[in-house]
Amino acid sequence: MPVTGIDTVAVVVSNRHEALKWYHNTLGLRLAYIGPPKSNSDPSIQGTLEDAGHWIELGPNRPLTRIHICELPDRRSEPGPTGITFLTDDIRREFESLQAKGVRFLHPPRKMDWGEWLCSFQDPDGNEFDLKQPASTAET
Repeated sequence: MPVTGIDTVAVVVSNRHEALKWYHNTLGLRLAYIGPPKSNSDPSIQGTLEDAGHWIELGPNRPLTRIHICELPDRRSEPGPTGITFLTDDIRREFESLQAKGVRFLHPPRKMDWGEWLCSFQDPDGNEFDLKQPASTAET
């Protein structure tokens, strides 16, 4: 049986509660699943924004890939490039909107040699992401 795709991509954060608010309120990612604060064998029980457990997923419905924000309390990690790229169909509008919300961009949108638009930004922990507008909006 071959691998059919990617389910989640983990991003290590220093505080899952603050990260959850930032990824949801600032980036606008849909809350897909918030695990309960205590282990529970009933998968229908979920946590809340204010009382989130360890496993948190944000993003689209499956089978599309989601972000899993992951707090590792006993381990420090160095922030940096994640290799994660978010898509938009209007990069200039999204750049201005996110900048107005205080998102720190490493560079403004620029058209790449291959025809796509790209810019990079950081989350509050310093993790770096790309924002891309494909050459054709049919690709988003």
